[in-house]
Order: sequence, then structure tokens, then C-alpha cells
Amino acid sequence: MLKSKLAIALPAALLLLAGCSSSDTRFQPVESPEVENRFAVAELWSSATGGVSDFFSELEAAFDERNVYTASRNGDVMAFTQSNGDRLWEVDLSNEAENQDKRSARLSGGVAINGSKLAIGSENGYIYVLNSADGSIAWKHYLEAEVVARPTFNASGSKLFVLDSRGNFSAFDTLSGELLWVTGDAPQALRLRAQANPLAVGDEYVLVGTSSGRVNVLLQSNGATVNQITVGEAIGANALERVADVSTSPLLLGNMLYAASFSGSLVEYDFGTFNYAARLGYQSSRDFGFDENSLVLTSDDGTVYCINRSDNSQRWANTQLSYRNVTGPVVYGNYAVVGDYEGYVYFLDMQDGSIDYKESLDSSGYYVEGQVKNGNLYLLARDGTLSCLRYEAQGQNSTAAQVESTNEALLASAGQGLTLNHPGVYDGGIYAPSSMSQEQLEARRAAIRRAVAQQEAQIAAQRRAAAEAAKARAEYEARVRAYEEERRKQVSGFGIAPGVRAAMDDEPEGQK
Repeated sequence: MLKSKLAIALPAALLLLAGCSSSDTRFQPVESPEVENRFAVAELWSSATGGVSDFFSELEAAFDERNVYTASRNGDVMAFTQSNGDRLWEVDLSNEAENQDKRSARLSGGVAINGSKLAIGSENGYIYVLNSADGSIAWKHYLEAEVVARPTFNASGSKLFVLDSRGNFSAFDTLSGELLWVTGDAPQALRLRAQANPLAVGDEYVLVGTSSGRVNVLLQSNGATVNQITVGEAIGANALERVADVSTSPLLLGNMLYAASFSGSLVEYDFGTFNYAARLGYQSSRDFGFDENSLVLTSDDGTVYCINRSDNSQRWANTQLSYRNVTGPVVYGNYAVVGDYEGYVYFLDMQDGSIDYKESLDSSGYYVEGQVKNGNLYLLARDGTLSCLRYEAQGQNSTAAQVESTNEALLASAGQGLTLNHPGVYDGGIYAPSSMSQEQLEARRAAIRRAVAQQEAQIAAQRRAAAEAAKARAEYEARVRAYEEERRKQVSGFGIAPGVRAAMDDEPEGQK
């Protein structure tokens, strides 16, 4: 019933670790708590979008000022008006030639939008860019690997960034579809199925979470890595304990980067000083919720935490939803909103974490966090039902609009005026101490090249010596075989039995 985000090898590992006892209920979901609702929430409209069924496809919606865009795993991409949910257009990518012999288009990762272009990836290895006006395909590109993370446009919309399941990170020209560069980290042998959505900072940087427990800072111009922030450590007695993926999308607020790893580490990194402001013991693979004063996260055991951003102290922790496969939180007005696998939606008070509202909206369950746009809350269920909700309580709508406006301003201003390159790192992406001059850096590069050349020469010499030894060995073995064959011919065929000479062969000629 619960959906794991771990790679395919993980469930077997869990069985080995947990044992075969059917009486072990440590990881069973608790019953949904009883809640006395303190206010009402109205459903303004809902529409069917196709959904993902039981597959792992985190298909989040995308918004512009008037419309909302979403997709189904099977290949349907569609646009609705935010005002009343009217469907504007729908296209079916399963009709594309590359998907004809597949089970479906297998869309995954969610829709991204910037201006007139939409982007979405697929587990069949394609990235599609559509025109937002009518859904027509502007271009597509085969990446040869699954795309399970949402693509990302830069601020101007001139570039599109795509992370695939092999850890490769590709940059495209949005208009032409030209592949500009490819970089990336090799994925770990055992890793989460979920991947962090890349984060573009203006038109200069892009941040990417990796399965090796780091957030890489890349230049949009050439893909060079100019900074690396270690979030999780691959430490443990077995491969499962060493899973340290950063699958929570990096969050940049002002100077501060927030990132979490599956290994149990939440870091706050200050790009103003290039130092870690905090390292806290929270484990998560879901995206953060936030407002001006708070950071909210859902751990993988279903606990929802709220942290004060000013001093990183824990404001509250709600443990009432343990192992209910709780979604990541979204802050809507004075509440953090989460859903669970049975389709319940919970509003947690941002001040104390109490559940002030609960409603069963969709029995298929929720798997991605809600989204807030123009004062409304949008929830997407597994069966594809997209619901648009709004407070009915007096004063709550204006509060929600104020919080939304503040959050959008925080995201828009994030990283402005900052140089995210680590001190001493230039556009080539080579790390060096900040005290090293350009001449010293060039000398260091030359020394590295010489060392590499020397090592390659040693390896080549070793290979030549090994080849000569193998040749000599083969010649020796051939000579041994020839000698043994000749000796066998000399001592066989003359006696009563093969290999034995008769006694008379040794007698003098006159006595025979």
C-alpha cells in the first residue's frame, strides 16, 4: 500500500533487514487521527487529468497567471483555467512514434513552464517541449535514460535543464532544442527512485541534488561545477545504510540554501560567507514548505516538523501521521497542508502543529505536495483528480494571499547579488584555495597534468611488460609441449605394452 521512493534493489534489502515475521508492526501506518474541524474549506472545482495509478510518477502541475497545466502518466497533457477549471486544450503524447511500442508515454517528474513553453520528461527517455498556447510540440529530444525529476527553465526562459536517472545533467536551448552541454555525477549503486528538481538561480547558476549526498552548483553557461555543498554522508555497515541521496529539491531563500538528505541531515549553507550555518539531524526525501519565518518538512516516517529559520530551533513536531506516506508540506496561510495515502488532507497550525482541519477528499490518495496560486490551494490525487480549494473562514483568504505574496518575493530575490562560486574557483570549475594566485593555479594545473601523464606512461609500460611476459610464457609452454610430444614418440610402441621396451631389445646382437 505504501509507495517506496527507493531504487528497485531496496525492497529486497528491507526484507532481509526486517526479517520474515508478519507480526512486526513497527512500520505499519497509524489510524488517521480524529479531528474536530475549526473552519471550513470549499472546493471551487475539480477536473480529471488521468493520474499515475500505482506507478511512481511525481506529476506536479505548473501555473502561469491564468491557467494550470498538468499531465497523466499515460501521456495526456492538458491546460485548465484557474478561475473555473474549464479545459482549454489536451494533447496525447502516447501517439508519438517513439511511444507506440511502449506500455504508454510514461510521463514523469511534473510539468515546468516559462512564458510560452512547457516542458515534461518521460521514463521512455524523452524530454518534450510544448507550446503553452495549444499544446503542440515545439521539439523533443531522446536522452537515453529515464527522466523522473521535473525539468527547470532559467529565469529568462532561454535555457532548459534536465536531470536523468543516470545522473547526467543536460542543458538545452529552449527555442531551438539544441543540446548545449552535458555534465553530471555517476549515480550510486543503491539510491532513491526520487530525484531532486534542479533549481535555477537567475540566468547564471543552477543547483542540482545528487545521489552522492551533495548539492552541486553549476554555471549555466558551460555546466562547470563551481561549488559543492555536502549534505549527506554515505556512512554505514551496508549499502542501505549508506544511501545519502539529496532528493529534496534545494531551496534558496536570500543567502541561505536549505537541503536535506535521506541519510538524516538537513543543512543550512550561507552563500554570503561560504560556511555551514547549521547541520541538523532531520531525514527527508520530500520537498520543503516555507514562509518568511519557518521551514516545514516531512520526514520519511510521516513526522511533520516546523523549524524557526531565525535560529534553527524546532518549533513543533507532529507525530500523529506516522507511516501514512505523508506528502511534503505546502504553507497555505497560517497552515502547513499535507495529504496521505488514503486521501485525507490535513491543515497543521503553523504555531503549534495541531491539526485544525481534516477532510477525506480522494480515496486514491495523495503523493505530491499541494501548490498555492492566486490564493487557492491545488491538490493532485493519484487518480488524476485536480482539486482547487479555498478557505471559507473569515480573514483566512487575505492571510493566504499575503503569505503567498511574501513567499513569491522570497523566491524571486533568492541569490540576487551573490556569487555562488566557491572562493578560488573560476569558470573552469577547478577547485583551489582562495589564497592561490592565477599563476599558482596555472602551475598547479600543469603539475596535475604532468602527474597524470607520468601515471599514464607507467601504466603503459606495465601493460607492455605484461604483454611481453605473456608472449614469453606462451613460447615456453609451446616448447614444453613439443619436447613432451617428441619424448612420447621415443618411448612408446616398442614393447609388450605401450611405453615399455622388451628385454631382448637390450641383448647383444649375437645372442638374439
